[in-house]
Amino acid sequence: MALQWLSCSTAWLLLLACILPVDAQSCTGGIPGIPGIPGTHGPNGKDGLKGAKGDPGEASQPLRGQKGVQGLQGPPGRFGIKGDVGLPGPAGHQGQKGEKGRPFNPSNKQKSIFSMKRGTSNLPEFNTAIRFNSEILPELEPQFQGETLVNGTFECTIKGVYFFSYHVSAKTRVCLKLMKASESNELMMLCDHADGFLVTSGSAVLELEPGDQIFVEPVKYNSLVTQSSTSHTFTGFMIFPTA
Repeated sequence: MALQWLSCSTAWLLLLACILPVDAQSCTGGIPGIPGIPGTHGPNGKDGLKGAKGDPGEASQPLRGQKGVQGLQGPPGRFGIKGDVGLPGPAGHQGQKGEKGRPFNPSNKQKSIFSMKRGTSNLPEFNTAIRFNSEILPELEPQFQGETLVNGTFECTIKGVYFFSYHVSAKTRVCLKLMKASESNELMMLCDHADGFLVTSGSAVLELEPGDQIFVEPVKYNSLVTQSSTSHTFTGFMIFPTA
């Protein structure tokens, strides 16, 4: 049995030895096959080692272009914050001495002034000049004395610009007119009223000619206070002459 198996094995080996060279020769003359599909990219490799330092570059001067055209002027900026107050500067040089002034003599200077109060307790008649018949400052020296009112009326003697004012006390209501007699003209009228006592006043600046007369008169339905302790005043003076 063993010999029979050995003889069969030997026969098969010899048969294969004859066939294999024939197949190898037939493969060398065959047609190449179709190229296969490219494979997918593999993962990135690791970073390589750091290279050596390179040689220095050549030295060169930086290039500068030509100056451009000037641009348009922009809008003004905002105002800045106000700065702190500076330190005071040094004192200036002393000025030259001025010329000596002329001596003042009040008796030679043109003046026109009065200031009177009402010294009677009688009620004034309406549409009639209020009589201011008592001086407020009678102790002044003669050269400073003002003019005297005639029946409460001031008469202009120097052409100029004048200031007038009056003050009166009343109960409940009052209405007064500042009059210019030369033209029978009412310059101004001031009225006031209150539940109790009141003090009212008026003033005006007027240009007058010699002969013009100025006075204060009440209208109807006035309640002026007539007590002796109450003062009604009328004052006027020339601001400057115009002649």
